[in-house]
Amino acid sequence: MRTISATVPVNEPGRPDEVHLDRDDVWAGLLDKAQNAVPYVAGMQGCTVVERRPDGLVREVVIHGERVREEVVFHPKRRVTFSRHDERATWLIHNDIAEDENGLTLTFSATMEIEEGEEGDGQAARVRAGYLEALRTTLARTRENVAAGSVVSAG
Repeated sequence: MRTISATVPVNEPGRPDEVHLDRDDVWAGLLDKAQNAVPYVAGMQGCTVVERRPDGLVREVVIHGERVREEVVFHPKRRVTFSRHDERATWLIHNDIAEDENGLTLTFSATMEIEEGEEGDGQAARVRAGYLEALRTTLARTRENVAAGSVVSAG
């Protein structure tokens, strides 16, 4: 198992032209992504919520042609956790809203089955790059939703 992570600032310094996002805005974006990740994650062809729970949901996604069932747990306004545990693979992914000296940040961390060595290093680099793009897409779509006055709820 390997853990891969990356953090991006929510509001880029020196970008007054961008819609400024606060914690509530980012949380709404993460809820939207949890319910329908297709617009947020490259390679995802389908995302269907199959069960709603008080603290999250269960969804079925199709990513890179593979159908996967994930449990999603909401930790309000700070973390969304995605987990998969089946005979084919196991992963645990966190999307965390935090703050550093420059303001709000959005971090993904993924613990998954990736082999050690050169081939595994290449796979880890591809996973990290894909998740960085998903973080940027999440923030961009959230900005679009805020600008349009769209509101996302957990229900």
